[in-house]
Amino acid sequence: MKPLSLAVPMYHYVRDPGDQAKAGSGIPGLPVSHFEAQLNHVTQHHTVISWLDLKQSLLEQKPLPPSACLLTFDDGVCDHYLNVFPALKARGASGLFFALARQPKDGLALGHKIHFLLARLSLVGLREAIRLRLNSALQEVYTQAEAQYQAKYSELDVFKAILQRDLSVEAEFLLSQLFAEHIGSEEKMAGDYYLMAEQIAEMTANGMHFGGHSRSHPWFDWVDADSQAEEIKASADWLRRIEPGPWSFAYPYGGLSPHAPQLLQAHGFVAAFTTVAQVEHAGQFLIGRLDGEALSPGLTPTHSLAGY
Repeated sequence: MKPLSLAVPMYHYVRDPGDQAKAGSGIPGLPVSHFEAQLNHVTQHHTVISWLDLKQSLLEQKPLPPSACLLTFDDGVCDHYLNVFPALKARGASGLFFALARQPKDGLALGHKIHFLLARLSLVGLREAIRLRLNSALQEVYTQAEAQYQAKYSELDVFKAILQRDLSVEAEFLLSQLFAEHIGSEEKMAGDYYLMAEQIAEMTANGMHFGGHSRSHPWFDWVDADSQAEEIKASADWLRRIEPGPWSFAYPYGGLSPHAPQLLQAHGFVAAFTTVAQVEHAGQFLIGRLDGEALSPGLTPTHSLAGY
């Protein structure tokens, strides 16, 4: 394909202290007023396109309009219905929402359990709680991974990377234990935290679109090709109930794998999004995005408020 020029802001939590989306969790997000200021800038200085516009461009090899911008939102959390959807609808804009293929009975994805427990216990407290529950062999895995990641990650992201990658199997169980001890029912929280079917139906009826984001949110550069295929298939099976394909996909954590584009194509996806900060894209399965939390209201880079 020809080089694709497209600005793609990426958002996760959009919430204010004390609002319904934050719901006493303590998990911070991009303030709603900041998000709305970015929307105002985008609608005034860019041509906001929908997923259908991009899909048509890719399938028919048609150019996008000048200064095209696609708004994307990851994880399918309640913020997107409560705070994002009304702001988009009021401006006649469409968003592309990459939701996890999960039911409340599946509980929270590992990364989201980390968010809740960090807010409740702090980094120091959660790290200590995890270390105390590891046997000597797993503590050695932790120590070696910590030394490996320290050269490229912040203290917080080192901790997250260890749990999301090196100790992901063990962390699923340990984090669920800690969640039950310190917060409560994980299934109930998942039902409140992730978008509900009726919310998704209302959003799609009003011009919003959905893409895949896996089921369990693993790093694709960490799990094998069979696991990637299972995660992609789960997204495709979920999306068939939402809207016609072909669909788009967002790599969890932005983790890239050489197997992923072929697997995505085989399951009905025509595009995939990374977390690489760029607006010129060499391939339809390598579309970069700009972190909305690291942008000013005028979409100029500032600093990242949170990591995912």
